[in-house]
Amino acid sequence: MHILPTRVLSLIVGTLFLLSPLAVQANADDPNGSRNSPQPGWGLWRRKAEIAKADFDSGFSNSELGGYLDFENFCTTNGGSPNTQIDYWFRLSNSVNRIGTGNVEFGCWAQGRFLNTYSSTAIKKSLSNVNCLRVYTPNKKSLVIWAEPRANSKKVGVVANRRTVKPESFPASIVEVNGENWIAIASPKKGWVSDGSSASPGNLRLCSLKNP
Repeated sequence: MHILPTRVLSLIVGTLFLLSPLAVQANADDPNGSRNSPQPGWGLWRRKAEIAKADFDSGFSNSELGGYLDFENFCTTNGGSPNTQIDYWFRLSNSVNRIGTGNVEFGCWAQGRFLNTYSSTAIKKSLSNVNCLRVYTPNKKSLVIWAEPRANSKKVGVVANRRTVKPESFPASIVEVNGENWIAIASPKKGWVSDGSSASPGNLRLCSLKNP
């Protein structure tokens, strides 16, 4: 078996470390990394101090409120030494601005990594209600309405591209099945329509938004 010299091994390991995305993340001043680019389906991480001007609301159930308190407690009790600087960040999924409902993820950041994260439902706060979403499928095809949030359930209707649907509630009722987000609607037929994956452009958008 051929054994590489120690100096060569050190150079190889060092090069791999520098090329690793984790290395870039760990050396960054914030969770967005040195390139300051968001993860597909999400906006950039923002500091907790910006929550007031971020136009969103969250915590719509006791379980979500309790989950956030557990998240904060974990951050404060697992932050290492008392002198460790812990920064709190948040980010919003793109669907919050696109359809009025999505997710907010909170994270506590220390020494180049997240100690813990917590995600819950979020809405666009400036919207008092959302009763109209317009279909904009990437392929410009009609959107099928299904009886259940899955494509092998009963087909109950079709919505043509650029036509509208009414969500069943606000925040919208969204269920993820096999990486695909399904939204409950009340009309034109009661059922479920697919909004695609979280990283996709989605199949729906607020009727008040300009045409893409």
